[in-house]
Amino acid sequence: MNIGILFGGRSYEHEISVITAAQAAAAWGGEGPLCPIYAKDGRFYLLAKGIKIQDFREHRVKGKEVFFSKFDEGGGILCGHKRIPIDCMLMCCHGGEGENGIFSALMESCDIPYTASGVLSSAVTMDKRMTKKLCAAFDIPTPRAISGRRGEDVGELANILRYPLSVKPARLGSSIGIAVAHDEDELIRALGVAFAFDEDVIVEEVVEKAMEVNCAAFLEGGVVRVGGVENPRSWHEYLTFEDKYEGGKYKSGGNRVIVGELAERVRRQTEKIYRDFELFGIARLDYLYDEAEDILYLNEINSQPGSLSYYLFEEIGIEFPDLLKRVIAEGRERSARKGIIAFNSGVLDNLSEFMRK
Repeated sequence: MNIGILFGGRSYEHEISVITAAQAAAAWGGEGPLCPIYAKDGRFYLLAKGIKIQDFREHRVKGKEVFFSKFDEGGGILCGHKRIPIDCMLMCCHGGEGENGIFSALMESCDIPYTASGVLSSAVTMDKRMTKKLCAAFDIPTPRAISGRRGEDVGELANILRYPLSVKPARLGSSIGIAVAHDEDELIRALGVAFAFDEDVIVEEVVEKAMEVNCAAFLEGGVVRVGGVENPRSWHEYLTFEDKYEGGKYKSGGNRVIVGELAERVRRQTEKIYRDFELFGIARLDYLYDEAEDILYLNEINSQPGSLSYYLFEEIGIEFPDLLKRVIAEGRERSARKGIIAFNSGVLDNLSEFMRK
């Protein structure tokens, strides 16, 4: 088998994607070679020498430009005149094209099996406004919020909310562009920051003294496999990008594993949301637990999480190499189940007959 690893892409989380892909490549112990495909500025490059963090750090990454294509049987990449079939694409892109459905659509159009959520699920979970709307329909608690677009008086719209308020770009992850406002002046400044990243924003009531709780899941044989539950530690009012990826407490071993009734509640809710949103592959769900009110709020859905959240599955006995094999097998199985129906309506034939008259 040829297993592809797609990473990079036009995203503020581009470099985090590189780290995830390097981790996955190092853990891979399955059948067949790996084909690392690096997405950069709208182009794709096959890295024959593998994924080396040092090369990216020193800006000396070299690869051959490739193009995705549909073949007679399945699909893959074209490298010059050479066709390289891809039996399954391990998706390691965060944010941007990776999580908004664009790369999922690319795989679909080329008949390449892949390990991420489909186009629709990716798009709606990337957009915090759409996630909120669906949560309301599915009876999933989320913090009270309003949304606004650049050019609108979002400060006025937010008057119905109670401070402190969290201001977020609508389609970014990893706490990028997020700020907490305690009064109107801070709200105006926070909106300026958020609008620098996106033309749409979410303004949300902060759940004070809430515990942040994370859980991940993947689909296998119709069963949602739910991982362990963790409380990522942070010194801040919200988990920052630095906490998650730049040496903060998120990956420093300071996380607290949650067990007992709350963990089981989180795991049940994770399975429900995974099915409600028709997710696929590895997804991480981030929650806010208000202990005083005993409410578990959904904070965010990450359809391609950093490090593929492998550490959460280790807590239930699934090691990273095994996790990769299982999601790849499921990706191939999902692709095999799909049937493309061709229907000839005869409209063009009739149109040709009409034009001859």
